[in-house]
Amino acid sequence: MAGRAGLSLFKAEPRDLPLPLAMMERHPEGSQAFIPMSEHGFLVIVAPDADGRPGQPLAFETAPGQAINFHRGTWHGVLTPLQAPGLFAVVDRIGAGDNLQEHWFETGYVVDRA
Repeated sequence: MAGRAGLSLFKAEPRDLPLPLAMMERHPEGSQAFIPMSEHGFLVIVAPDADGRPGQPLAFETAPGQAINFHRGTWHGVLTPLQAPGLFAVVDRIGAGDNLQEHWFETGYVVDRA
């Protein structure tokens, strides 16, 4: 699994809840870290692997200023800030090979606060 760490800045569009969840993705060749560049928390959606597809999704909001790292192969939703500016430093694997798998749900989910 050749590759190197890459660092980039990413500006994600803030989203509102309730949030439709139609797709999840994973990166089989490397981990992916999101480091917020503001004091706001953001929404994280993960799911266990269920025979090569995401299982039941679980969502949570990070603490203000908290960064996260998805281990290689972890099913997750897209980067989802809930407030502007939505600016993140992203540490990701850069290298040859397909490092993105997407799964689109036949019937999506809706993420909302409990």
